[in-house]
Parts: sequence; structure tokens; C-alpha cells
Amino acid sequence: SPEELYCLMRTGRKVTTAQASTFERHLRYESICRQFGRTLYLCVGSAYTGNYDTAMAWKEAHDPDNLLEVLDTGAASGRLGLIALLTSRYVDIAGSMEDVLDFSRKIIVDCKEYVFIDELQYLVAGGRLSRAGGFFGNLLHTKPVVSPAENGVRKVGVVRSREGQLAFALEKLGELNRQTSGPVIMLQYSDNKEWVAGTVRQQVQGLLPQAEILLTPLSLTSGVHMGPGTWAMACVSGC
Repeated sequence: SPEELYCLMRTGRKVTTAQASTFERHLRYESICRQFGRTLYLCVGSAYTGNYDTAMAWKEAHDPDNLLEVLDTGAASGRLGLIALLTSRYVDIAGSMEDVLDFSRKIIVDCKEYVFIDELQYLVAGGRLSRAGGFFGNLLHTKPVVSPAENGVRKVGVVRSREGQLAFALEKLGELNRQTSGPVIMLQYSDNKEWVAGTVRQQVQGLLPQAEILLTPLSLTSGVHMGPGTWAMACVSGC
């Protein structure tokens, strides 16, 4: 369970991730296209995994009827989840697959995500941050704010406390508030559900009473890479 995983990580246990083999993924593409016909695959950004290249290679060899539409979202974690959720909602009112593709491309551009790291040691252990940089950050008690983008994870800020993380998030949402009347916001938690569901959600709702706020666990892949104490916020203007 997520609770057990984060508990193990806090005790120093090394946790790793894995994905299905190429053969298994090819079987899944074929099965889905056979069952549903024309299908849209919103891929994790190609900067993070080889899923997009794997899907495109399968298309070239096995999809002469172009049943599998593949989009490189450039996204991961909650941003990808929010893109997929809003696209699935739009399918119910779309007139054609082309309309769905156009909508997805727009949401990919509009959707932003901010991930608030509690401790750098997990990124260092996973090879996603240099040991020197990670050690230096911990000495200064800093907590980086990162944003998964199409060319990889970008550091967009540094704060020193959980309160600083929340202030950063509210500042970004304040900018969004000036652009739209009805944003959709996805709050994600690791082993800090009580704080995110309580304090964070209340502050966000107070700032943006017109927003739709979704609460969900951080993906376990992201949790393993970024560690316990991490939380995140994905957001997009009203759809």
C-alpha cells in the first residue's frame, strides 16, 4: 500500500520502479485497438520514458489503419492525469476524433504542475539530482519546487518550509485567477493527506471559490522518485 511504501522509504529502505516489457505493451496496444477501434494514447512525456517511441514503433509496424493516435504530452504525474481526465470528459461532447485531438493539444499547453519536494535525498538516490547539489540543498534546509515540462523536470522555485510551499502555490494560483473564472485544480498527496486535504485545500478554496478542486494520491512512481512528504498541484484554466 502507499502507506507501507512511504514508511519503508522513511526508514531508509531502497525502493525502485519498473514498467511492462515492450512485448507486453505491444500486446496491450493491439488488444485495445481491436476492442475499441480508433483510440487516443496520451503518453507520458518522452523526456521521462520510452513509451512514446515504443508506441510509434508499434504503429509503424502494425497499425496500417491508423487506429492508435499517439500524443507525446510532455507531461508526467498529476499533469498527465489532469490532461487525461479533462480529455475524457470532452469525449462525451466531441463531434469527432479530430476535435478530441485539438482539445487535448490545447490542454497540454494550458495545464501546469508544481511539485513540492520535502527532502532532496530521494531524488539524489534515484540519480535525478547530483549528490553534491542534493547535499548542499539539505544543508541549507531548502525545499525545491519543480515542474515537469516537455524537456524534463525544471526547478521553478526554492522555499524553506511547508508554509513556504503553500505560499508559493497560492501565488501561482493567484496568477491563474486573473486569467480564468473556473479553473480545475488537482491536489496530490504522498503520506501527508491530512495536511493537503485540510490546510491546502481550504486555502485554495478560499482563494478560488469558483474552482473545481480534485484530491488524489500522488502516483506511486512519482512518490518513489520524489519521496514521502512530497505533494503537488496541477491546474488548468476553465474548460
